[in-house]
Amino acid sequence: MEAATTMMPDPPMPNMGSPRVRAAMKVMGLTLADLEKKALEAFGGMESTHLLFEKKRRVLVHQVHHLATKGPQGSTETDFAAPHGGTERNATFMDEVLRKERASFEVMQRMAKKDVQMTVIKELEGKLQVHLSAKKMEESVSRQKELKKELNEKLSLAKKEAAKKLEKSIEARVKAARQKEQRSEQLRKELGEADERVAKVLDTIAHSRDDEIEQNRVKFMEMAEKQAQYKEGKFQELLALHDTIEQRDVRKAELLETLASRHSNKEEIARKQQLTKQKVHDWQIEKQEHIDQKYREAVDRQEQALQVRETNLTARLKEFKKTNNQKRAAFDTRYEKVLKEREKPHSSQRLQRSASETLVSPKERQELLHAREEATNHVALAASNRERLQRAHGHAVEQQISKLQNMRDRTQVMLDARTEADRRRMMVLRNCAIEKHHLSQKVDRVKDSGAEKMLKLLGDMDVDHDAAVRINEILGDLGLPPLGGVVPEEDK
Repeated sequence: MEAATTMMPDPPMPNMGSPRVRAAMKVMGLTLADLEKKALEAFGGMESTHLLFEKKRRVLVHQVHHLATKGPQGSTETDFAAPHGGTERNATFMDEVLRKERASFEVMQRMAKKDVQMTVIKELEGKLQVHLSAKKMEESVSRQKELKKELNEKLSLAKKEAAKKLEKSIEARVKAARQKEQRSEQLRKELGEADERVAKVLDTIAHSRDDEIEQNRVKFMEMAEKQAQYKEGKFQELLALHDTIEQRDVRKAELLETLASRHSNKEEIARKQQLTKQKVHDWQIEKQEHIDQKYREAVDRQEQALQVRETNLTARLKEFKKTNNQKRAAFDTRYEKVLKEREKPHSSQRLQRSASETLVSPKERQELLHAREEATNHVALAASNRERLQRAHGHAVEQQISKLQNMRDRTQVMLDARTEADRRRMMVLRNCAIEKHHLSQKVDRVKDSGAEKMLKLLGDMDVDHDAAVRINEILGDLGLPPLGGVVPEEDK
């Protein structure tokens, strides 16, 4: 009765037809049986158990009401526009894509039209150049005819003048021949006089040559005398050099005698040097043997140390394996013990002590019975809570999976929208390319034809004003009528 007085008032049952209530029950892991009021007979007539579960039921009903009113995200209103936000964004995105596609299509159409216009203008300019070239060729032919006529007239005049000049030239040549003969006669006379002068000069040169020969003979005799004096001086120098060499030979013989006297001393020095070399050789051999002996001793020490290290390592490994096996065995024992303890049902030590006291005592005391009853009630309540929490956890996992799936669906929708946008964009590019190719093909067909067909093609298009002005200028130069609807600037 005391528990009934402290219990909260019985709240009304939630509306099971409300989606909020059902969602709150799923979040809390509750079922309809958990919220229904149970009679005392359902608990075997145990009033304390009935009161405990009734209190828990009322708390759960109150929490369901609160959670249903509050909402899952902590707000009192539900955002119903959220599920439709992705669709609206996708629709907006597709509208933007379509708008950009239309703009791109218009831009590409304008570019294609400009390309066609430029092609037509280039073709017309080419035809204009051909027309101007033909016109220039005709003018050139007429000029050549006029020049040829003028040249023939000049040639006839030149022939007449050449005949006159030839007559004058013949007269001049005859006159020059007479003057040349007169000059030749005069030169023969001058050459005869020059021969006489040369003969006189040669006689004079011959007499002067004899005098020069006599002078040269005197000079040669003087030079021979000087050469004899030079040879005599060289002979005296050789005699002096011979005396010097003889003195040097005498000195050399004296030195050889001195060296012969010192020969015995060299043998003694050589013997001492040989003895010294032998001592050094013996000392080197002894030193090398000493070094080898030390090396062998060091090798023996290292081998002994290696054996000691290997022995110690073997002992340490053996000890380590033994210790490790012991620790592993102890761990396995403890682990098995812990597993066994976990498998055993846990019960309160106080309840066990109370149960033991109850079994021992002949009469059960009232407080022990009350404690046992409370323990039993709490065990049942804990089991109920665990079951409810498991259901709540399962629902939370399902909700998370559902959220992830929704995110994937939204992502897939966005990817599909982008794919569709790319496909439409490629369709626009394809259509623009086809249209441009179609126009280019039309232009190619009329390229080699006359300008009239080109004008007919342009008549079906909305030609730009600047292009139309340029085309009319070219047509005016070609002597053709301008395009309709465009007045040249010269006529304004």
